[in-house]
Amino acid sequence: MLITVFTVLLFTAVLATSLQIDRQESYEAEVFSQAREVAEYMSRLNLLSSIRENSTMQFVIRSKLADIHDRYNADVWIVSYGSNYNYVEYLDSSWNTSEYLTSEAVNEQLLKISRGEEIRVKGLFPELGKEIVTIGVPWKYSEGHVVGAVLLHISTESLQVHITDMLPMLLLAGLGVLILGTLFSLVLARSQIQPLREITDAVNTFAKGKLDRRVNLQCGGELQKLGDSINQMAFELSNLEESRKSFVANVSHELRSPLTSIRGYVEALQDGTIDPADRAKYMGVVLDETNRLTDLVRDLLDLSRMDSGKFPLHLQRTDLNELIRLSVLSFEKRIEEKQIEVEVTLDDDPRFVRADPDRIRQVMTNLIDNALKFLPEKGRLSVGARREGKNILVWVEDNGPGISPEDLPFIFDRFYKADKAHTSGMGTGLGLSIVKRILDQHDSRIQARSEEGKTVFSFALREDRENKEIPVNR
Repeated sequence: MLITVFTVLLFTAVLATSLQIDRQESYEAEVFSQAREVAEYMSRLNLLSSIRENSTMQFVIRSKLADIHDRYNADVWIVSYGSNYNYVEYLDSSWNTSEYLTSEAVNEQLLKISRGEEIRVKGLFPELGKEIVTIGVPWKYSEGHVVGAVLLHISTESLQVHITDMLPMLLLAGLGVLILGTLFSLVLARSQIQPLREITDAVNTFAKGKLDRRVNLQCGGELQKLGDSINQMAFELSNLEESRKSFVANVSHELRSPLTSIRGYVEALQDGTIDPADRAKYMGVVLDETNRLTDLVRDLLDLSRMDSGKFPLHLQRTDLNELIRLSVLSFEKRIEEKQIEVEVTLDDDPRFVRADPDRIRQVMTNLIDNALKFLPEKGRLSVGARREGKNILVWVEDNGPGISPEDLPFIFDRFYKADKAHTSGMGTGLGLSIVKRILDQHDSRIQARSEEGKTVFSFALREDRENKEIPVNR
């Protein structure tokens, strides 16, 4: 409000100053016009030959001079230029003109007028004790020859224009602008406050956990963008909350399944329900479930460390071919049990990459383990690496049942299982998610292609052709 009042006062002051300057210029232009009119009369007077007409014009001139004196409080000189000296033809002044006409300053201005110029000058008569403004115009004879000058001497006070008569109008205009400005400010403030209230209410609702609220704005501009951003944030938070709930539910289920199984078998062993001859068999089942539970907890801890940024990479020059061979050999027992046909395609020469060998080994282990889970007996597994440009491409291929196109985009989500059945014995549901996170840290991307009877997982790592130390932890 104070800004509005200040703006209106400033506007009124500027308007008053502008009006005063305009009226001052108009007033001085009017005085010049009066001087030119007298000069025109003098030109006509010199052209009149009749005594009667001459007397009439002289009367008109004297009346005009008296009118100028009364209206503008001006002393008027009508000066004729002589051959030896200047003299005053008509005088409406009590001044000693003979003294002033010999003044160097006055003669300098008369010389300018004699050249056809018009003058406006201050300070020709300092001895009078007040500042005088002199306005002068030439009067001419036939063919434009300058024969004299019309001089109007007006005090600065008389020439100064005041706008006191316009103050009521200016104050009224200022009041009107103030009212309009206040109304405009209120409307503008309302148009800004309402969206801010809407945004504040929405944010407070989000803070209470109700993420289905949306900001409804139609104001455009930056506030509209802010509202849209908040809606997008709410959408992302809602999805995150759904993911969190799903994650908690999945973790609970995955933990409950092996624990329930372990408890059941242990109770049966304890109360003697199980035949002593089968004890070793069921103890093996308990051990398998315990191992599965251990794997689940380990994977959860790994993902938690990745999410918190506490899962650094220790990059070093790594022989990728040797790492792949070791990964395949670690599954030798399972491969033999299912009579899997394995094809390993590697170059004879080592292929070095900049990577964390433990994490890439974990990637290969998860991918091979995932393939073996879904391979039928006597199935085929293909693992290999080859150079492609500046990268080494790694793949794991199996001839299992394949992944449906509907499931393929989600297989790297946590706890996502293509059959949507959370049954025990088929892993933790976190392996592919961990693979993706590790490769993301290596600036690589895991790709999956699948069709009936064939599934291929592949990724690429930049080949390292020089032996350099890399002091990088990610």
